[in-house]
Amino acid sequence: MAVMERSGGNYILSSGPDGHERLRLLCTLHDPFSRTLLLDAGLCPGKTLVEFGCGLGCIARWAATRGARTTGVDLSHDHVAEASRLACDADIENVEFRQGSIYDSDLPEGAFDFAYCRFLLSHLSEPVAAMRTMAACLKPGGILVCEEPDLKTIYSEPPSPAYAEGVKRILRLADSLALDFRFGAKLALSALSIGLEVHRADAYQRHFLGGKEKGYWTWSFAEAKPSLLSICSSPAELDQCLSDMRKVDRDPRVIVGHARMHQVVARKPS
Repeated sequence: MAVMERSGGNYILSSGPDGHERLRLLCTLHDPFSRTLLLDAGLCPGKTLVEFGCGLGCIARWAATRGARTTGVDLSHDHVAEASRLACDADIENVEFRQGSIYDSDLPEGAFDFAYCRFLLSHLSEPVAAMRTMAACLKPGGILVCEEPDLKTIYSEPPSPAYAEGVKRILRLADSLALDFRFGAKLALSALSIGLEVHRADAYQRHFLGGKEKGYWTWSFAEAKPSLLSICSSPAELDQCLSDMRKVDRDPRVIVGHARMHQVVARKPS
C-alpha cells in the first residue's frame, strides 16, 4: 500500500524503508493480475501511463518495459527514491518517479492515456475526489484503471477467532480515521458517479494454505500496530491477537482468504 494522503497523517503502514519488504510481497501477490488487467484494457507500446501511489514502482517499471512512457507518483520520498534506483539498476529509461500528492501532483491535465492505482483509494479520506483528479489527467477517451480491496472479506477456514478479531479491529480503526477499507466494493459505482464509462467491473480473491504469502495481512496488521493501539483497550490483547493470527498462518490445515480485490476499468468520454 502506497502513501498518498492530502495531509499524510492517516496512512497506517510504514512509508519508509521498513515497509519495502512488505511492498515487495504485495507486488508478488498482485502484479500478475494487475498486468493482465492493464493489457486487457489496451496498454501497449507508445501509450502514456501515470501510476498514483506507486510505492516501489513495480507496475510503472513493468509498463515501461512494455514500451509505455510512464510516470509514478508517491508521497513517500523513500518509496520514490527506491523506485528510481530500481529503474536505474534495470536500465529502464522511459519511466520517471516524482514525489507528490494525488491531490496536488502538478501533472498536466489531459496528458495521459492511462491513469492507474492499486491499494491507494482505501487509504484516502476523499477517494472519489482522488478518482476525479486521476480522470482529469486523462486525455479524452483515456482509461482509468483502479484496484482496491474490501478488508471485511479477509477470513480463514476453519474460522479463526483471531483473524475475525483482527479484521474487526482494522475496520474499527478505519472508521476512526474516516477511511473506507471496504472501498473496493464501491469502485465501479464511484467511477460512474464522476462521469466515466465503466467497461469492466471485476474481482478476485487469493487463498493460501502456506508460504510467506499466507501471512501478508498479519504482517500488515502488525505494521499498523501503533495506530491500532490508539483504539485498543489493552496492548496485551492486541499482541495476543497478532500472535494467534501468526499461529493460523503457520498451520497448514487452515486456509486464509486474503481481501477480495475489486477492479474497475473506466473510460473518460471523448
